[in-house]
Amino acid sequence: MKKGLGQRIDIRTKLFMTGVISYVLLLGNLQQTYLAAAIAISLLPYLLLFLEKRYKESIRGGVLLLAAGLVQKFLLQDAKGVWASLFLFLTVIFLRMAPGIMMGKYAFVTTGMSDLVCALKKMRLPDQIVIPMTVMARFFYTVREDYRQVKDAMYLHGLTTARLLVHPVRLLEYRTVPLLMCLTRTADEVAVSALTRGMEVGKRRSSISGTKLTGIDYAFFALMLLVIGVYIRGKYA
Repeated sequence: MKKGLGQRIDIRTKLFMTGVISYVLLLGNLQQTYLAAAIAISLLPYLLLFLEKRYKESIRGGVLLLAAGLVQKFLLQDAKGVWASLFLFLTVIFLRMAPGIMMGKYAFVTTGMSDLVCALKKMRLPDQIVIPMTVMARFFYTVREDYRQVKDAMYLHGLTTARLLVHPVRLLEYRTVPLLMCLTRTADEVAVSALTRGMEVGKRRSSISGTKLTGIDYAFFALMLLVIGVYIRGKYA
């Protein structure tokens, strides 16, 4: 079966892109000097998610990003008082923080566990870092699935969020208690799964993953280096 773009990009490239996008946008200098370039860079994670057929979150994030850019360019300069603080908060969230978070999400949802372990090993990271990262990645994925199952079970019993808004204590109880019970079981299962897969500190482990850097990875590395160059030029020019 033909792999999608997300599966063909190496996890090392995705992590490098996450770091560059997060750092460049979070400081905010690029938005002040090259707003169009900052918006283009911010749209990159949403475009990649769109190519992975995650249409809902990519389109919603892209629309909010463009709206935040328009607010910063046309409304933020004239706003005063409470409105200025509100607009500033929204632009910081959607223009500076959200793209890096979405790029990190893209990196992990499009990477298999075997490819992740193999790439981290090639980065010469110690087992004390590799094993916790892989275990926590699997744990958070399982938490999301458990939470979805709890919501579905509540819906089948007629316990929807809209009906329980007037009873916040019940809403917290019906969702938190079952989820905590699932998490205690999940934590043990993930730890046992890591041992059965041969993930032990100081021991070599074979892998069927053939992850390696390809032309696509080098193209994205070049793009990120260009982003760094634009950021440095905007900061010191």
